[in-house]
Amino acid sequence: MKLNNYTVGESVLRPWGSWKVDEVGDGFVKKTITVSVGGCLSLQSHKHRSECWIIVQGRAEVTLDEKVFVAETGTEINIPVNVKHRLKNVGENLLIVSEIQTGEILDEDDIVRYSDIYNRDKTVFIADMDGTLTPARLPMEKEFADFFEDFLQKHIFYVISGSDLKKVEEQLPQRIINKCAGIYCSMGNEFYQKGQLIYQNSFSPESSLIENLQKYRSNTKYPGELFDNYIEQRVGMINFSVIGRDCPQEARVQYKTWDDGHKEREKIAEDLSRLYPDYDISVGGNISIDIVPHGFGKEQVVEKLRKIYPYEKIVFLGDRTMEGGNDYSIAQELLKLENTQVVQVQGPEDTCKFLRDFPR
Repeated sequence: MKLNNYTVGESVLRPWGSWKVDEVGDGFVKKTITVSVGGCLSLQSHKHRSECWIIVQGRAEVTLDEKVFVAETGTEINIPVNVKHRLKNVGENLLIVSEIQTGEILDEDDIVRYSDIYNRDKTVFIADMDGTLTPARLPMEKEFADFFEDFLQKHIFYVISGSDLKKVEEQLPQRIINKCAGIYCSMGNEFYQKGQLIYQNSFSPESSLIENLQKYRSNTKYPGELFDNYIEQRVGMINFSVIGRDCPQEARVQYKTWDDGHKEREKIAEDLSRLYPDYDISVGGNISIDIVPHGFGKEQVVEKLRKIYPYEKIVFLGDRTMEGGNDYSIAQELLKLENTQVVQVQGPEDTCKFLRDFPR
């Protein structure tokens, strides 16, 4: 059965210009490609389709594997499956090309890029910390750190955490922090580069919110010991933990196991979301709930990164990208953009495997 994922009238802007679908049929698609003066498509190939270009207007430089030539109006160029090809506008006016794709699978993701003047072949990584790069509230394991340090030499990598910088420094080796492109702390409300604070958000929570958090703590059905530091006001956010963030690791595991069965954090988060609709409430880590005003969550970094990297692929790795998790908002915001990927992991082992398998 032939697969065709294009629709008539579909159009997409690209850094070099745009394309629009004119016709769709069984095993074929016809597009109009418009290339700005000086615009250049990436050097690419396709695994499942062949293409035919017809120069409707303008002057094009065409690359077919090792062959490079100039094509004038009226020229027809055939591009077989797996042949590397590129189109560049070398004229003084818009280049307009009629493209006909044929094949069993017609899909915009069927592109292998080899080089691109707009850096769309470059990948920018951003990852959660707790449960993604490190075990929850524990240091990064040495074997992962040794590999990760080498990975950072070759790739652009940011870390985003609900924790403040002090906790990040407790969990990530300084040699790792120094090689990261930047560290977003407190859900993205603080940003550091090379140890220097670049920006910081802040807010003052309502007294009723603090009072309600104290009530949840007082009324918990958790049978174990409770510890101090259960309402932690960080820059731009509140981190609430019924058991208290000063609990030892053994108590953290015990509460997580109990909460998995009783869903206390989920119920509190749902209740708070009804009471305070101007806040985003999400379950984070193993013992806590993150509370931020709308726009103060992890999703805020997406716009910032896309401004810095307008065309590069952005890959996010997180252990709580599901609805209700504190990685959900950034995952959803990224998926609204082109050339992005969200990777759900179950722990640092998954993250390490993904990065090891990533093409270099």
